[in-house]
Amino acid sequence: MAENNNTSNSNGSTTPNLTSGTSTPPHQKPHLTTGLRTSSSGLLMDKRRQDEEKLSAEQAAMGKKSPTKLFSAYSLNDLSNPPTDEELKNYKDLPASSLPPIHKREKLRRVFVNRDIKLDRIEFFGFDMDYTLAVYNSPDFEELAYDMVLDKLIEIGYPKSIRKLKYDPHFPTRGLFLDRELGNLLKIDSFGNIIICVHGRTTLSKNRTSEFYPSMRVSSDEIGRNRFYLLNTLFTLPEACLYADLVDHLERESGLRLTEEVADEQQQMNSPPLSSLGSESSKTDENNHQPDGDLSFSNLFQDVRTACDLVHNDGSLKTRVLDDLPRYIRKTPDMPVFFDRLRQNKNKVFLLTNSEFYYTNKVMSYMMNGYNPNYQSWRDYFDVIIVGADKPRFFSEGTTIREVDTETGNLRITNVKDRFEQGKVYHGGSLSLFQKLTGAKGSRVLYIGDHIFADIIKSKKTHGWRNLLVVPELQHELEVMNQQKDTTIHLMNLEFIRAEIYRGLDSESTTPPDIEVLHQHLKNTNDKLNFAYNKYFGSLFKNGSKSTFFSMQVQRYADLYTSDYLNLLNYPLFYHFCANSLPLPHESSSFSSFDTSN
Repeated sequence: MAENNNTSNSNGSTTPNLTSGTSTPPHQKPHLTTGLRTSSSGLLMDKRRQDEEKLSAEQAAMGKKSPTKLFSAYSLNDLSNPPTDEELKNYKDLPASSLPPIHKREKLRRVFVNRDIKLDRIEFFGFDMDYTLAVYNSPDFEELAYDMVLDKLIEIGYPKSIRKLKYDPHFPTRGLFLDRELGNLLKIDSFGNIIICVHGRTTLSKNRTSEFYPSMRVSSDEIGRNRFYLLNTLFTLPEACLYADLVDHLERESGLRLTEEVADEQQQMNSPPLSSLGSESSKTDENNHQPDGDLSFSNLFQDVRTACDLVHNDGSLKTRVLDDLPRYIRKTPDMPVFFDRLRQNKNKVFLLTNSEFYYTNKVMSYMMNGYNPNYQSWRDYFDVIIVGADKPRFFSEGTTIREVDTETGNLRITNVKDRFEQGKVYHGGSLSLFQKLTGAKGSRVLYIGDHIFADIIKSKKTHGWRNLLVVPELQHELEVMNQQKDTTIHLMNLEFIRAEIYRGLDSESTTPPDIEVLHQHLKNTNDKLNFAYNKYFGSLFKNGSKSTFFSMQVQRYADLYTSDYLNLLNYPLFYHFCANSLPLPHESSSFSSFDTSN
């Protein structure tokens, strides 16, 4: 994964605008203030030099010898910030081994980069709401959704014994494929090879997995068809956990027999609605007998999928959330500060969400109202507000656009005029109309969302919007990476040992070395590393040296990605995000020799 490695702010500082004249204890987060500040000039290396002097003083106080400065004798010290043309023409390059480390922000606060973006060329900043602006508190929100779907399934006739099932936040992860025919959850790599197969809560061995999937892969043709369902949104985490729990429970403790009987796509579409299933006795008689008979994995999936849609679409889940907003949704004063800075920077800001107005209004009011007297309502932070957008359909044919009566929540019957008006709210529409009324096109737009398909892939492939993908799980991934440094270093040592074993061997060699013991150590170390991320599925992005399917999508379609959109507060709004140039294997072996010191 590429990450940003160039700093555009002139004083080298990465700290957001802080309250002046106060010192913040290291264990507390600095308090952000509204407004923007100008950059200061100076020498390029001043901030780095100050950091080194501070480190030297600390080490001297502890009786340690100060490190030798790597660049004190070189002209790098004399460059202005930013350097002049004359300085750069006469600049003497340092040897590659003597260059100081490139400055990077703290990983947990960083925005990572796949493709270059210059923020000063972005005119429009667009935002999704759910899981982007509105960060749902985990695992409380997932537990609520899980339990409500369970209740729906019991209503239609599933055994009441499933009520004892509980959401496990340590089990599901995004990017899994659910096999509707066999009831398995699959983790696959970027080439479609099956890495992990879990049936219920049991991880299957490679031999057992190969019995189900002889080629040990899922082809790209199969991914687009009805058999494999991609669990690629945060809303699908309770769904993945519930499906696995039901498979495990029904196979062990129920009279229902799960089978591989398959309904084709047309039959699935023609199935009766979930509300028509079950009987009156199953809804009213607490002592009715438990169901028995056959139930296909495919039908189980359909029931779970439909029940999930019901609790999301009938308003019941949202009502529970609105009844206790502090429990289910994060609230931070940094949010209005960030949007105030966008407004002061003269950027156009729009909200594009699939949620209906009544829900959007209450959630956004909770998160943004009352912080800044210059904004009477959360709507004042936005130039355009579109609810009920029906993404990804919004990015293709779209729907009819209507203005929302913000007093009643009803849709007005009159046509939308030739422009969007600030403070008003609109429902539906399409990207073509949005572009026509705003002039927001292509690389002038940065859209920020969490849905890899509806927010990122569709907007990028069809209209070339720049994007930032929010991946909340990234925080956990980075924390584990830091905790498992020793394991990672040990793995690198084992890989080095394996390479050394084959040193000097060529086609003349006839006896292969016995590296079975080494392979077992490699496997054990990889397993330990994967277990630290998730004991069932490992890292969201990797499995050993293999990138996952989710990782491939992030690399291919996301221009920027981060754990929280508020990490943008750590960058000036003229920042140039630069992607690392990823060398091919033959290039990386050459870069190590780029040193003129000898």
